[in-house]
Amino acid sequence: MVELTAPHWVYLAGIVVVLLTMALRKETPLICIVAAFVLALVVTGSLIAAVQAVFNAVLVAFHELLGIVAIISIIVALARMLEETGMADMMFKPVRRIIKTPSVAFWVMGVVIMVVAWLIWPSPAIALVGALLLPAAIQAGLPPICAGMAISMFGYGVALTTDFVIQGAPSLSAKAAGIDVSAVMSASIPLVLAWAAVALPLTYLSIRKDIRALNGRPVQWEPFTCTAEQQCELDRWSAAAPGFKKVMVWVIGLLFLLNIAAMLIYKIRGGDATALLGGTVGLIMVAVALGVYGKEGLEKLTTHGRNGFRFGVRIFTPVFFIAAFFFMGASGTAASIFGEGSPGLLFDLGKAFSEIVPFSRVTAAVTQAVVGGITGLDGSGFSGLPLTGSLAQVLGGPTGLDMPTLTALGQFFCIAVGGGCIVPWAVIPAAGITGTDPVELAGRNLLPTLAGLLAVLIVAIFLL
Repeated sequence: MVELTAPHWVYLAGIVVVLLTMALRKETPLICIVAAFVLALVVTGSLIAAVQAVFNAVLVAFHELLGIVAIISIIVALARMLEETGMADMMFKPVRRIIKTPSVAFWVMGVVIMVVAWLIWPSPAIALVGALLLPAAIQAGLPPICAGMAISMFGYGVALTTDFVIQGAPSLSAKAAGIDVSAVMSASIPLVLAWAAVALPLTYLSIRKDIRALNGRPVQWEPFTCTAEQQCELDRWSAAAPGFKKVMVWVIGLLFLLNIAAMLIYKIRGGDATALLGGTVGLIMVAVALGVYGKEGLEKLTTHGRNGFRFGVRIFTPVFFIAAFFFMGASGTAASIFGEGSPGLLFDLGKAFSEIVPFSRVTAAVTQAVVGGITGLDGSGFSGLPLTGSLAQVLGGPTGLDMPTLTALGQFFCIAVGGGCIVPWAVIPAAGITGTDPVELAGRNLLPTLAGLLAVLIVAIFLL
């Protein structure tokens, strides 16, 4: 029998309070900092050591997540550079030619968003692809709310829940679960297939009603606007170096394909895959800066890089504080915070729980799904990954269930709920680019999303 001590109970209480705070749709970093301090005070018995442990926990979280923040930031910087120079428009011209009907527009927008979101993450993908394909989709008769649904269900429901290329989500989940990132990604494949088989057709059936309601009438839509300064920059650089850009567009596509091929052939995963992709993106930015901006390339690369990292830090700042608390209980990271011999509080809690409650694959899967869904209510999708990853270690370790599947299940529910499908404050990027009401968009996504998540849960139960 595992003997639960005061640190175990404090840690458990902290988890409960964090979950309740998320369920109330409130920000959790303040709660996590206080919980981390109280836990450190109980573990160390020293006020000074407890204060130091809080900072050390944030440092550990920052160190563990820095690679993810960096790759997302540099890719966002590249996306903005391609948009300003007009190269993004050149990349998507062939796709725009095939958007002739509302149904084709829905599937083409969705698939293109999905592929680009895998490569550069959903938020920049929405800005990039939405600005270029949405006018053609609207002209073909696809209502803006339906375009928003396509963006949400493909870009977040498929691409971000799995994050196969950048590997930010699976890396974060895998670190918390103490398993290899490739195992989490492999376990995600049957789950995303279940999601796609259920949620995407239901979404399409839903938009068919809107298309029929138009009865051939043109769609009323207010196009995007940008500031005069931004428009001036777009006009200026979209006409610059046309010959270089024609060649560079093909070079960029080839380099991304070679990156993906190398990851598959040489089994490059996790941090190594991030390094390969990040280095490639950095070199592309240098080539574009020199080839298009010329003498202004030095300043332009710095500007776009600064904006990219501003985006990455803004998105992940809350995650650092949340992860700091949960890493205190994970055996792999607790030693870096409290020193050697630190207790694995999460594993002990799971083992103790399994000794008094008859655990089955059904209860374990439902527990992970519910916790993932609750943590997703904060609207980030990523903030709950340290918890669901750690919980997979708790539920899977002592009971012998498949930890990668449990980890992937928690990740899927975190991101599908909070990453941009059914939480109004998370669908704002999709709503903003399509000019629709985020509450209405989230409501329209609700039924297909819940049906898809039910399918994911059932498949996970069988795989455990």
